[in-house]
This record gives sequence, structure tokens and C-alpha cells, in this order.
Amino acid sequence: MRAEGVLITGTTSGIGRALLEHYAASGAKVIAVNRRRDAELEARYPAVRFECVDVRSAEDVARLVGGLLEPPDVFILNAGINLVDNDEAFDLDAYKTVLDTNLYGVLNFIQPLTRLPAGPVPRHLVAISSLSSYVGNPYGLGYHTSKQALTACFGVWSRMYAGTDLVFQSVMLGPVRTTMYTMADKFPAWMVWLKDAFSASLDGTVQAIAAFATTRKQRLFYPWQAVPLYLGMWLCQRLVPGFFQGRKTRDGRRRRRAP
Repeated sequence: MRAEGVLITGTTSGIGRALLEHYAASGAKVIAVNRRRDAELEARYPAVRFECVDVRSAEDVARLVGGLLEPPDVFILNAGINLVDNDEAFDLDAYKTVLDTNLYGVLNFIQPLTRLPAGPVPRHLVAISSLSSYVGNPYGLGYHTSKQALTACFGVWSRMYAGTDLVFQSVMLGPVRTTMYTMADKFPAWMVWLKDAFSASLDGTVQAIAAFATTRKQRLFYPWQAVPLYLGMWLCQRLVPGFFQGRKTRDGRRRRRAP
């Protein structure tokens, strides 16, 4: 079983672009939603319908969804960013910027999608979340908060809409080798080595997401080998005093310790 039609947000790079390439190659009808035009990408995939929409705008998203004459059976809400918002000091503006895209850029789709008439086949709403929603990132609080909120919302909706044509699904990703794989220089060398050892390939990640989006399962943990890594990090944060203290700031200085 494969998707006949799919809408993907954030397809100019990383996982979103790889998903676009995968579905286009499979013959699916693809709608790619990006904030900016990408002439090279649009020329390369003339069969793909490209929509220039800022997912942070509820009005623009509602207009997009309302204009879908034949809504696809899979919506992969992938658009996301990761910024350092808690380095030397907490950066509220950066924090809000991340939430606007990662959280509200997904939630803006929910109301218009739930108002669409029921279709003949299940309609999959897939949120790209992260295992870091359970662990936290001391440098990217906006990323952690947004993914944690997405996981919670989609978990509730998956139960509310159980047995209907709407299937709410969350992809809980561990480290994936993309350009978004950042901030490695801020963590201890042993932690960077572990994340590299447990990181997933882009191709494998896309295959797993595409297969998951044909099921009615609530969550996908990928790669599963990363789960014990994140569990270990979670335990260390709670059991090891000062686990994230003494880390370096952007200019290489040591963060202050408690007296």
C-alpha cells in the first residue's frame, strides 16, 4: 500500500526534500509547501505542485487547505527549524521564532483539516517530532518545547479521532544526518560520538516515515537504536548533579558553576 497523494511542508532541504523525492519517484501526486520559492527544485520536479505558503500564518494555511479540490490522503507536517536560544542567556525572540514554525506551523493545519468532508480512505496527519521532546536540549529550548507540545497534541487527537477517517501520527526521530544536525560542538565529545553512532541515514528515515504513514499506528520511534541513548541522557540529567553545567558557551568560555 502506498499514498496516492501527499502534502509535505518544508521541502527545500533535509527530510522534507528527501520525502518529496521519494514520493515523486513513486508516482504519487505531491504538493510541496514552502515559505519561499526554489526555482531549481521546481524545475527538477515539474509534476509536483509547489505552493508558496508561510505555515506560520493561520489564514494562509486555511486558504491552502480550503483550495484543495482533491485533498491528499497523507499530510506530512515537516517544516521546522532549530536555533540556539539558551546559550549565554535565554533568547526569548529566538525561542518564539522556533515555536512559530515548529509548533504553530503544524497546529495551523489542524482546524481546516478536521473541517474537510470525510474521504473514502483514511487521511493521515503526520507530525515530525523528536525523541528530544522527552529529553530536552539545553541549548535549543524552543525546539524541545515545540516537539514536546506536538507529541502531546497528536497523542490526544489520535485518541479523540480513533475509528474515524483522520489518523493522527507522530514520528519520534533520533539523530538524522541532515544539515539540521547541529550544536554537536556544544556537547561533550563522548556524547557527540554516541549521537553519531546512533544517527540514522536520510534514506532510511524517509523509507520508515513513508511506510509508517500507511498504517494507523500512533507513533514511530526511529531509529529504535537511539531510544536507549536518549533514555540514558534523560537519566543522566536527573541523576548526575551538574550534568549540563560547565558546558562551553559560543565563544568557548566555560559556563559558570554554582559556588
